[in-house]
Amino acid sequence: MKRIIVLLLILAPMACIAQETANQDTTFYVGNRKYVIKETEDNIRVKIYEESSKGDTIQNDQIFEGVYKDGRSTERRISLTIPFVKKEKKYRGYFDKHVAGVYVGYSQFADGMNFSKADDVDLVASKSWEWGINLFEGAVRLSRNWGLTSGLGFGYNSFRLDGNYGFEERDGVTDIYPSPDEVDYRRSRLRYYHLRLPVSFEWQKSINHKGPIFFSLGAEIETRFWVRSKAIIDDDKHTLSKDLNVRPLGVNLLAQAGYGDWGFYCRYATASLFEKDKGPKLYPFSLGIQWHW
Repeated sequence: MKRIIVLLLILAPMACIAQETANQDTTFYVGNRKYVIKETEDNIRVKIYEESSKGDTIQNDQIFEGVYKDGRSTERRISLTIPFVKKEKKYRGYFDKHVAGVYVGYSQFADGMNFSKADDVDLVASKSWEWGINLFEGAVRLSRNWGLTSGLGFGYNSFRLDGNYGFEERDGVTDIYPSPDEVDYRRSRLRYYHLRLPVSFEWQKSINHKGPIFFSLGAEIETRFWVRSKAIIDDDKHTLSKDLNVRPLGVNLLAQAGYGDWGFYCRYATASLFEKDKGPKLYPFSLGIQWHW
């Protein structure tokens, strides 16, 4: 970090004469870092790359970008975290993104865009849940306290119906039907797996060099697959229907808040789980906790 500061101090006077010199690129190496300086008529741009060894291949990852323009400077840090790999060393001003991690929460079906339980379906609240793991995360620091974060995760949703009912697709339309005569559903549920790609604006602030406390708000793209309606009959698992006209792609609103490596989240689907006129209008939402690594 001290090297970066010294380098930018050296480059500051050059910004005043950048318009009087020809455009040029300068590249030099210090240790395992590569410094690239690009001059144009409008600004001086400094990029710093750090070597990362992957197998027998040496690659350069960009870790810093600074721009001098009209006597002012801006900076941007780009980072990518892979699970179970040691994080970069934290420094003053470090942006501790909160995406990668493991989460679990309770799920329900809402009535349209109202944050209330849907009347068309009765779920067992304590046994309707989701879990997931965000394997990768990335962030672009926008200011001292703000950043744009994203990632990629995999997970599972399960909605447990109350009573002797199950989701079924009949004549191309999905609905909730009672079990056939003399058949008892010990348990009935609708479940599917998902991939989620969140993009959020995150605010954070350290308190006495601890934490940080953070809040984030954004949206995520969700793709759903392996959709099944299942029931247990006489101790045996039976598949009532597959696919069930579930939308394969959806968009969720996502809000998070927490401190340090722990946080709470709220997720709400912006469209019905089922395709239009092919199933009930049910909007999945969930509340839960997440541990970030």
